Amino acid sequence: MRRRGFMISIRQHGIPPGISLVEVVVAMAIATVLMGLSMTTLHTIMRAERESSEAVWLGASFQRFSRLFRDDIHAAESVQLEPEKVANPKTLVILKPGGEQITWRIEEFRIDRVVSREGKVLHEDMFYVPAGSEAHFIQQQRLNQAGISIREPGSLVLPDKESGNTPESRPRAAHELAVLSTIGRNYRLTQISFEQSEKETNQTN
Repeated sequence: MRRRGFMISIRQHGIPPGISLVEVVVAMAIATVLMGLSMTTLHTIMRAERESSEAVWLGASFQRFSRLFRDDIHAAESVQLEPEKVANPKTLVILKPGGEQITWRIEEFRIDRVVSREGKVLHEDMFYVPAGSEAHFIQQQRLNQAGISIREPGSLVLPDKESGNTPESRPRAAHELAVLSTIGRNYRLTQISFEQSEKETNQTN
């Protein structure tokens, strides 16, 4: 006589059905993707904020540098590039009335300004330029001007159809900024006004 098999089913009322392992894996995969996207977005936002802050800081620093540089050249009795007869001189020495000497020197990623009198340093300033920039001082004796040229590398690749160079080996576009000022403008204006006042006084007498 054969026995019939039977199955006992136990049902627990009020308890929801369980979650399968596949559903857990899918949920974890979706959470991982969302977390990765969130981290990428956060990193992009932080990098953009850092770049904008650096741009504002560099802009304010360059504005102050440009003002001081122009004022020094305008008030100069004479300027001298060092070393002389070099294509891209890195040092500019400015002599002002009263024996004051101002030395502008270009280092790797910054420009130093040293104010001295009789060999004693009175004041120092430092101005930073973007990494990879090339700077040198210039002097135009015919126009009686002196200044500085700053060449900042750009991110735009210049097209080159003839040479056929790859984008990695082609030169990149650069932004060049030059500051030129007339040597001794303030000093000469003072001399002219002083001479005019003397002439008017003599005519009155």
